[in-house]
Amino acid sequence: MSTISISQAQRDIRRSVTLKEFDAVLELLAHDPRGPENADDADYPEWVRHSVSAGGTKLRVLRYMLDHLPAHAQPRLLDVGAQVGAMAAYAAQLGFAVTAVDYPHYAKRFSAILAPFGLDYRSCDVSQQPLPFADGAFDFVTYMDVMEHHSFSPKRVLLEIHRVLAPGGRVLITTPNHASIYNRMLLLLGRSVNDDFAYHFHTCEARTPYPGHHREYTRRELRIALRQTGFRVLECATTEESLRSQLYALRKRKRAFTRWNAHEGFNVLATAAGRVWGALGLPFGRLLWAVAEKGEPTQGAPSAPEKLEDKV
Repeated sequence: MSTISISQAQRDIRRSVTLKEFDAVLELLAHDPRGPENADDADYPEWVRHSVSAGGTKLRVLRYMLDHLPAHAQPRLLDVGAQVGAMAAYAAQLGFAVTAVDYPHYAKRFSAILAPFGLDYRSCDVSQQPLPFADGAFDFVTYMDVMEHHSFSPKRVLLEIHRVLAPGGRVLITTPNHASIYNRMLLLLGRSVNDDFAYHFHTCEARTPYPGHHREYTRRELRIALRQTGFRVLECATTEESLRSQLYALRKRKRAFTRWNAHEGFNVLATAAGRVWGALGLPFGRLLWAVAEKGEPTQGAPSAPEKLEDKV
């Protein structure tokens, strides 16, 4: 995928990528009565709106793609694990030709809601089915906050992403960092780093598969997974959510103290601390960020030697 230099028009589009505009998309989705899985799900609107606290990472992804546009007219994006589809909808507004894919129960609910944005939302059970697209169909694939929810190896999904990317196409991945400083501290204190026990044990007792985190990854593991499925790793780092999006979410909440505010308050402190880890070059952030380019398939080949720092 050859890229073109950034024109003034593209710079203008990049500057227009803002939390306010992303939040506007979230508000449209939060107000749609077709969104809740159950008619009596009163928490659905707040759940959707809460996504603005992670908006900084979504904007980072969009700006990265705008900075690396393909030479042809309209960039083609596939969002794997789109769920509500807010980022995919915003990308469509920015001029991308966007396709989204998720499990049938999400596709059934959100395909009609997102159709006015111009999205092609497909149903696919990636645990059993190949992605329903031709080889080389996309310039970018986003695979954000999805890997950790798989109850199966992500290898099959990464191989499928590799297949549907055009030559030189890029996958952008975010997923929790299992080796974050917060997880290390919790283990030292004898606490669990898994999902909340009550949520796992009681709330989800009748749900199969379990919708929470099945396996989280370290930076080294993510790099190796990408290399062994045919990708050339361009970036692989630990990071934190944007402090700006955390503060935006807090300012937006009018109530004095809610469960989301408590969570976002901790996120602000952790994000601020993350700047320290980043300045010191320590891989302690709560998120993994990776960008990889389609190369020749090398599945089954041994991974390249990793630097010692990647074993931290």
